[in-house]
Amino acid sequence: MAPRRRRGADAAEADAASETDAPKNRPPNTAFRQQRMRAWQCVLTPKLIVIVFSFLSIIYLGFGAYLTYLAHTIRDIQLDYTDCTREAPKDTLGPMPAERISAHFSGNNTLDPYKAQWKVEVKDIQYLGFTAPRNVCTIEYNIPEDLKPTVSFYYHLENFYQNHRRYVASFNAKQLLGDAVDGGTINGSTCDPLAHDANGKIIYPCGVVANSIFNDTFSSPTLLNPALKDGDNVTPNSTVYEMKTTGIAWPGLKDLYGVTKYKLEDIVPPPNWNETYRNGYIKGIAEPPDLREDEHFQNWMMLAAAPNFYKLYQRNDQDVMRSGTYQVTIVDTYDTVVYNGRKSFLITTISTMGSRNPWPGIIFLIVGGICLILDVYFILSFFLWKPRKLGDPSYLSWNQPSAAAQPHAGAAQ
Repeated sequence: MAPRRRRGADAAEADAASETDAPKNRPPNTAFRQQRMRAWQCVLTPKLIVIVFSFLSIIYLGFGAYLTYLAHTIRDIQLDYTDCTREAPKDTLGPMPAERISAHFSGNNTLDPYKAQWKVEVKDIQYLGFTAPRNVCTIEYNIPEDLKPTVSFYYHLENFYQNHRRYVASFNAKQLLGDAVDGGTINGSTCDPLAHDANGKIIYPCGVVANSIFNDTFSSPTLLNPALKDGDNVTPNSTVYEMKTTGIAWPGLKDLYGVTKYKLEDIVPPPNWNETYRNGYIKGIAEPPDLREDEHFQNWMMLAAAPNFYKLYQRNDQDVMRSGTYQVTIVDTYDTVVYNGRKSFLITTISTMGSRNPWPGIIFLIVGGICLILDVYFILSFFLWKPRKLGDPSYLSWNQPSAAAQPHAGAAQ
């Protein structure tokens, strides 16, 4: 058994030192340091709950109704021309299947937007330094009411996965910026397998994203007015609704692109660009594109998060698109059948929330409806169904005087 330690002089000195040092380690007796500051505590009383849910239901239902109204003020028409080269009549206009047409207009119209015609022709198209026969799809469709500017023209692709993990990374940012990135760097980048051709020349711009760019071309819509008659002569009359291809990309995107510093003999176009650059890049004839000014390319490089997406092709910000029958010609070169996809074009007005999209308004209405149902339930349960008596909030812990503020029993004596 170990002997008991006796308190000697050393122990007494240690106790005295600890008593002397205690105030130095103890936090000051203030409201902030002792956590006695006054604070607001939310007590969820029935009255407060009813007020909160009433307020939320008003906000969500009101905002949802406004978004739904905006969506229904949009006027648009979308035409699917995927099968134009296979199903449309040759050289002569014929009826277009109604299931390929989607439109949203007011009901009181003399023109039927679901009656359209199409045809396909083979025409010689002038490209950069050569002429080649191409399938040209012509579509006539009805705009039953005037469309106020801004009028936007989109193309729509279905089942195209721009969000694939390897597709997303398949480009070289420095090359797009205009730098003459050397072949070793390009070959070791994510541009592979579209980094160079069989002869070892660098592909510009490299990567799968640039190679797969949408290359159908659309004309501006042409309003087909009644023919002009001069005696026995009948002259077709038409008015082009001019749409511009500038101002279709976000201004900040231009900072990501530049004029290439490559020598033309060192680079070749991507394989799928042969429709335009059949003979490669040629000085003065088929120069490489100025990506800083090519807004179609910039929009394509803004990768979509979903497999079905729209991209802006052209627009008109000033002129009203008058009601009538319009015609659009399409140089049909982009094959979507190989990946079981579809393509179409959309002509639409826009609102402060953009193009037609009813889902934000529907979601707000659903949430507002849930808040309203809960609000009615709480009103009935708290005030009409005789609930138990509400407790007194004054007995809550934060409403009680703190222990530090109460006098000690010894001090009272």
